[in-house]
Amino acid sequence: MPWMQGYPFYLIMGSVLSLYMGIGSYKHRHTPGRGSLWILMLLVSLVFAATAGEILSGSFEAKLWWKNMQQGPLFLSTIFTYAVIKEYVSRSSEGLQGRLLLFCLPVVADVLLIYTDSYHHLMRSGVGLATVAGITGIAVEPTVLSMIFIAYDQLFGLYAVYLLAISLLNAPKYHFRHHLLLLLSLLVPVASIFLLPLLRITLTGFTAFTYLPPIIAAYLTLFRDPRLSLYPLAKNKIFENMKDGIVLTDHYDDIIDINTAAGEMLAELAEEQPETWMGASIRPLLRQYGQLSAHYMGRREGQFEIEPPGRSGLCYGVALIAMERVRTKNSGMLIVFTDLSEKKRYEQELLYQATVDDLTGLYNRRHFMRLVQNYSLQFGDGLALLLFDIDDFKSINDTYGHIAGDQALMDLSGRIMQIYHNKGIAGRVGGEEFAVCFFAAGEAAALEEAESFRAAMSGHTVKLDGGYSIRLTVSIGIAFTERKDVTFEDLYREADEALYRSKAAGKNRVTLGRQPTAREAVKMI
Repeated sequence: MPWMQGYPFYLIMGSVLSLYMGIGSYKHRHTPGRGSLWILMLLVSLVFAATAGEILSGSFEAKLWWKNMQQGPLFLSTIFTYAVIKEYVSRSSEGLQGRLLLFCLPVVADVLLIYTDSYHHLMRSGVGLATVAGITGIAVEPTVLSMIFIAYDQLFGLYAVYLLAISLLNAPKYHFRHHLLLLLSLLVPVASIFLLPLLRITLTGFTAFTYLPPIIAAYLTLFRDPRLSLYPLAKNKIFENMKDGIVLTDHYDDIIDINTAAGEMLAELAEEQPETWMGASIRPLLRQYGQLSAHYMGRREGQFEIEPPGRSGLCYGVALIAMERVRTKNSGMLIVFTDLSEKKRYEQELLYQATVDDLTGLYNRRHFMRLVQNYSLQFGDGLALLLFDIDDFKSINDTYGHIAGDQALMDLSGRIMQIYHNKGIAGRVGGEEFAVCFFAAGEAAALEEAESFRAAMSGHTVKLDGGYSIRLTVSIGIAFTERKDVTFEDLYREADEALYRSKAAGKNRVTLGRQPTAREAVKMI
């Protein structure tokens, strides 16, 4: 046959192809289901190379040496086929490496016996040359012990087929095609164990070719090389460069795909940066966020906002999307993370501008009145409203300038926030007019609080730029009520009248207004 003249070179090409896929798979060795695949590909590459060496060698001794070189990789390739499938379909590969070491011990014994067979003949009852289709190789007659080792080794191939076939029963629709492709390709080397003797195929190296379909199928199925077409390449480019974080988990809650943005976001949320997120469980991260975790574990879709604990200013939007139409506990989940931090900061800035006075940092008039309208009476306490402004504020502006007037306003606001931070609502309701609303046990307590504040301000000195200093005084009007049906407008009117009387009576004093009577509210906003 003319095509058989190139047979050794087909073997070399198979070796190079297997080696290429093995090297390409090495970088994914920490990914679930892919830890042993690169080793299997290198073993198959060695089988091809040793078989080519056997055929191309000219002497019997050289051919026998290359024949013996094939045995270790050939036996180990079956065991590592089992390891690849075990990792691919099992929930966890914990303890697999230890078991593989035990499984390989008989292989080591088999190889040692083969290399020393010329001294004891325990493995081969006869060794000679055989030529088939113009290809000359070593032909051996195995002993019973050798057949036992071969049977032991082939059991791993059969068990790998069994594991993959069983996994088809529970495989989600999304993964069914990949499982089926692997199973069909894996049947090629396993079935060849029984078919080659029946078909009387004795061509040297033919067994090596039976391993090509499963390793190529595994390589394309598990890694799906993006260079195979433009569409996957573009999709991969989009996936990696998305600003949103994309995380795909399997039905065991392990991460099976993640883009760069998601890795950075998970590092912020978990406050750690592992070597790789691939294969890590998403559960410990989700447990920090109760509602999100409950939806995820129930495979329920939803959208959430989460803030990393202890990381002020960070906020992420999280969307949960089930990967299967029928959402069961056996379905994977797609988790999309969106960085909302800048949006939240912008919203907070807008809220601040809408509710807070830029100069003083107190609530502005509109927001102050809105808060007080919703300020309910505590059990047994009444509600007091203080209105006060700086005495002779115009003279401060005229004497020292408007910048000094602004300093005086800011200084007074700082004192108000310091005193009433935890016991009332404070706001700037006019140019130099301020208001505080707080709870008090009675008129006497409210009046005492107002007098205490007036006295504190009378002894306070404001230091201005340029080395000047001034002493501020305030005039205060206070209104008090214990009735829940009294509106803010009623309180404000009585406090305003009391403030007017304080100024008319000489300033730097407190005046208590009348108890307001309930009437229909007239909005002042």
